[in-house]
Amino acid sequence: MAYADTQCVFLASYLVLQKHRSSPNLTIMRFIQATPIGLILAVMSAFSFASPAIDRADKYFSLGLEFFQNRQFAEAIDAYSKAIDHRPGFTKAYYNRGVARLNLSLYQQAVNDYTVVISDDPEHLKAHIYRGFCHLKNGAFDKARQDFDFVIEKDHAQTDALFNRGIALMKEGHFTQAISDFSETLRFKPNYLLAFFNRGYCYSRNGNYHLALADYNQLVRIDPSYTDVYLNKGNTEVRLELYQEAILSYTKSITYDPSNAEGYQGRAFAYLNLQQYGRAVEDLDDAIRADGLQVVNYKNRAIAYAKMDQPGLALKDLKIYLSKAPDDSEALVMQGEVLNAVENYAEAKSSLDNAIQINQDHVHAYLVRGYTHQRMGDLDQAVADFSKVLIHEANNENALFNRANLFYEKGDWQKAINDFDHLITINSGYGEAYLMRAKAKINDEVVPDGCADLKKARLLGIAEAKELIIRYCR
Repeated sequence: MAYADTQCVFLASYLVLQKHRSSPNLTIMRFIQATPIGLILAVMSAFSFASPAIDRADKYFSLGLEFFQNRQFAEAIDAYSKAIDHRPGFTKAYYNRGVARLNLSLYQQAVNDYTVVISDDPEHLKAHIYRGFCHLKNGAFDKARQDFDFVIEKDHAQTDALFNRGIALMKEGHFTQAISDFSETLRFKPNYLLAFFNRGYCYSRNGNYHLALADYNQLVRIDPSYTDVYLNKGNTEVRLELYQEAILSYTKSITYDPSNAEGYQGRAFAYLNLQQYGRAVEDLDDAIRADGLQVVNYKNRAIAYAKMDQPGLALKDLKIYLSKAPDDSEALVMQGEVLNAVENYAEAKSSLDNAIQINQDHVHAYLVRGYTHQRMGDLDQAVADFSKVLIHEANNENALFNRANLFYEKGDWQKAINDFDHLITINSGYGEAYLMRAKAKINDEVVPDGCADLKKARLLGIAEAKELIIRYCR
């Protein structure tokens, strides 16, 4: 007698469908870099009197120095300019005017002054350093490195040049070379906080998170009040899955700056990974209040709401997020999962169709849409979706189990058995797969093999197997 019950055991929850995925939609925050700082700006105070006729140049030079020392940089520039007018080629005045211009962030004008100095004295190392710094601030990284290279060739222990060349290399994405310069800087200045900070950043960009964290920890040991480090430290700890430690780092960052949206965002990420969804929501609320333009916080809060079985709030946040980021296929898939959970299959399908249109290789989108099509009664399209998943991931257990159940529901016993065979090969402890393969075999009139599967399913704790053994296997 054939077994006639065609009841399928489908994965009924969108959360179960993603059970093999780890935090699929969370966004890790950016790392912050230090500004290229480290120069001690010095002006020249020495001058010489040539004759009474040109004392006026020295007078303006002295006046400029006085203005500079009082941090009246605009007045200093004017005085140095007058000194140059009275004595063309007055190199010290050009140099000091360049320093004053640098202090007012007039970088290109400062470059022009330092270039005059270097033309007169090519070995003037401070002029090369300051001009390199100005190039760095102007984004002319290659020109900056040329100046720093010159200085380091003359004085390999010049830490201002080493550090700022490291910054230029870092800005260009040459993180390994930058690490070398920061390390050399630390050889001469072992407690230089900015070198630890930026080397840690470069290590993180190279994926060397343990080394990055070591630098951040060393920085904290030297100066616990260095506020910028705690955000990067927390981000690094998240990447190392040290979530409790990350929470402490983000809390420090928030303590120093309560309006720090990224601190709340990072701590929320850690809470999400620890499945502390209520706390994640609280932090994301604060992050949104601090910076409403960071729309990714709506996406992450939607994840928390979904995990808390609050689909209405999750959908509300996803609507806000997708209005700003309509091409985020991950968010569209998540929206489809939540809509499946509230049995709004038509809208779920629309969201998933959009995700697949954006990314035709989005495996999880096909998996979720397969479930959606099954719930809508479109078994053929559901089979097609699960088959698409298996083209990309031949051992995807969810796709194999669901497609096998669909074949079973359609009465295609052999195809169902083939999928269950594959699934059991991958996971020999999958009790439900033995149960369903047993049903398929009994329906295909291979009763002894079906009974063997029922016994295995019973050993694996599947209660229904006992009843079927009594019915078919005596």
